Amino acid sequence: MRPRRRQDLVRPFVLTGGRARPTRNTHVLDVVTMVTATGDRPLYGLQPEQLAMIEACRDGYLAVIEVAGHTGLPLTLTRVLLADLLDTGHLVTRVAEPPAATNRAAEPTDVDILERLLHGLKAL
Repeated sequence: MRPRRRQDLVRPFVLTGGRARPTRNTHVLDVVTMVTATGDRPLYGLQPEQLAMIEACRDGYLAVIEVAGHTGLPLTLTRVLLADLLDTGHLVTRVAEPPAATNRAAEPTDVDILERLLHGLKAL
């Protein structure tokens, strides 16, 4: 039997250089913000986690929370690394349009959105 490699040996703060939040693009990266890979930037010098994020986003737009689910990384860490990839031009965003209805009661709550995203991730 081969020995198992531990994937959690590197602490999250090491991956982000000690940052707990993005230095830029903080207003852009909500949990439902859609990101996709541009495909036109060199990939050398990126961390394995960032490469996994780019790979997950190659086929189209994913919500930030979905990227966290695909990579298995905490949301806070995912937002910091995604912001770095936005800064370098590896990713672009598309902010979800707000609903046309002006009635706040008809709009989904944050919990509703997160539950739908969770069900979508479980379906994968």
